[in-house]
Amino acid sequence: MGMLSVLKREALHTGGVALYLLFAFGIFTTLKKLVLATHQIEFSAIVPAVIGALALAKVVVLLDMTPVAARLDTRYPIWVATLYKTLFYCAVSAPVLFAERVWHAYRETGALGEAVLEAWKETDQNIVLARVITVGLVFACYHLYRGIDRRLGQDKLWRMILSRE
Repeated sequence: MGMLSVLKREALHTGGVALYLLFAFGIFTTLKKLVLATHQIEFSAIVPAVIGALALAKVVVLLDMTPVAARLDTRYPIWVATLYKTLFYCAVSAPVLFAERVWHAYRETGALGEAVLEAWKETDQNIVLARVITVGLVFACYHLYRGIDRRLGQDKLWRMILSRE
């Protein structure tokens, strides 16, 4: 298999995961915007949703290739593998999401140490919990779909969803 075909396959896979994450985060962002609108609070998070989806898509694709993910898929029922993989992916994604906050703080402060302290100091536990729940739900749906699709046969579930019969 040539390098170009490998790159194309990986781009399609990462792009598909990124589109799913962007769609899911878009739904949660819209819900957040609607809730805040009832209190006359303006909110826009399109750019963070896109950046978060792209960053987490790469994390998901890389974690999907790990032996841990493969072992969970082969040794456990779909629901157990989904639960374990969701917890594992959330644990790995937490530092990525924190690094995103550090990056924004670094752009303002210009010093990495100060940016880490600023990001940590500005972290609201309620917001962190809400993000963990959101990302966990998104990952759980992803793993459940992928697990069922893998057991039925590659892309068979998608064809079933789109077919009329």
